[in-house]
Amino acid sequence: MKYKVKVEDKDFQIDIIEQDGAFKVNLDGKPVLADSISIRGKNHVSFLFNNKSFDLEFSRNEDKVSVFLDGKRYECVLEDERTQRLKRLGKLKIETKKEKELKSPMPGLVTAIEVKEGDWVVAGQGVIIVEAMKMENEMKAKSDGRVKTIKVKEHQAVEKDEVLIVFE
Repeated sequence: MKYKVKVEDKDFQIDIIEQDGAFKVNLDGKPVLADSISIRGKNHVSFLFNNKSFDLEFSRNEDKVSVFLDGKRYECVLEDERTQRLKRLGKLKIETKKEKELKSPMPGLVTAIEVKEGDWVVAGQGVIIVEAMKMENEMKAKSDGRVKTIKVKEHQAVEKDEVLIVFE
């Protein structure tokens, strides 16, 4: 099984391979000697790493694991292969959707269109203003790109989630 582990600001790849009833461990592609045994309950472990012994205490909080070692607490994020794949797929869907369409977050009236079709925009640049409840709301580009199509006109009423601008 492959794991991605983040401890503070450092990332590690851990591969655990079961072979003939024993486990082989690779850390960032290099083999290491590792073994563990539970002591004083399931949250306390005696861990042997490259012939050094460590007593660890674990506590889990949602997607993070806190590891206590020598009186210091380390926050770790542990992801197995399945979680990594799901995150990659989720990120691809979100990023693709954000880049292609800008939707109205509320019903309102388009008061100004600040770009033309074919214009290049950068992330954070104002592209359209929608007035709702007597307040002007400037919609901004989520990422760099080219304006492919403007789906609305100035002084047009729009509904929540209506596509305003499509980007390439």
